[in-house]
Amino acid sequence: MAAADAIPPAQYFTSLSRNYSRQTGNSTRALFASIAGRITPAITPSSVIHDNAGGVGTATSVILDNLAPTSPDDIPEVLITDNNPAMIAAASENFMEMNSRITAAEADSQDLSSIDDAKFTHSIVNFSVFLFPNALQALREIHRTLQADGVAVLLTWKRFGFGSTIHVAQSLVRPDLPPIPIPGSQFMNPGVLAELVIKAGFSEAEMHVYQDNTVRKDEDLEGMREFMLADFSRVVMKDWTEGERARWPAAVDEAIRREVEQYGGILFESWAVIAHK
Repeated sequence: MAAADAIPPAQYFTSLSRNYSRQTGNSTRALFASIAGRITPAITPSSVIHDNAGGVGTATSVILDNLAPTSPDDIPEVLITDNNPAMIAAASENFMEMNSRITAAEADSQDLSSIDDAKFTHSIVNFSVFLFPNALQALREIHRTLQADGVAVLLTWKRFGFGSTIHVAQSLVRPDLPPIPIPGSQFMNPGVLAELVIKAGFSEAEMHVYQDNTVRKDEDLEGMREFMLADFSRVVMKDWTEGERARWPAAVDEAIRREVEQYGGILFESWAVIAHK
C-alpha cells in the first residue's frame, strides 16, 4: 500500500498533539537525541534551523537541551512548521517564552514557497517524511531552502514498535484479517530514504546513513498503551463486532507483555540520513 493510502486522518494528529510525548513513549525524541551529536556542521546558537513537519517541536526541544541556553543569544533561530493547526498551537505554547527566536507556523512541507531559497543551515524532518504524499517534492523543497553548505537531517522508521505490537494484538482477536497497514512502510526498507534524498539533489558522497534503536519501558509504556487503545485502535477495529471490540484491551495488554518479554520494552528502530547540499 502506498504511503499516502495509509496516512491517518487529520483528527488523529489533532488528538495526538495534546499528549504527544506521553503517547509516543518519547520514542521520536529519544531517537533524534541519538543522532543529534552526529550532525555536522554542529548546531550552534548561530544556526538557522527548520524543524520541518515538526509537530509539537520535539527535535527543537532536544536541540535546546543540548545547547542549554542561559540567555536569548544562546538560542538558535528556529522555524517549526507543520500542516496540522493543533500541532502548531502546541508548538507555539511549548516555546512561548522563546518566541523571539523560535516561531511556529502552518506550512505544507511539499510547498514551502513562502520561504526564501537558501535560508536554513539545518533542516530537520523527524519521523514525518513517510507521511508526505509526495516525499520527493518535500525533499526538493528542503534542498532549495538550505544554504549552500546546509545539512538535512531525516529520520524514519526501520521498526515501528507501535505497529509491530498492534499487529500482534490484532492477530489475537481477528487472525483472519491482514495486518493494518503502517503509513509509509516502504521507508522501513534499506536505502529507500537515501535514494530519494539523492534524487532530490543532495550529494551522495556527503551523505551518511545511520541505524539506531530505543526500547521504551516503565512509565513510557502507560502512555503508549493509551495511544493503542485510543485513536489508533479505531482504524484497527473498523467493522468489528461489539464482542471483538470488548476483547481489544486484553489483546493489547498481551501484545505489550510479549514485546516486553522479548525486548525489555517496546522496541523502535530508525533509519537516519544526514545529507549535505
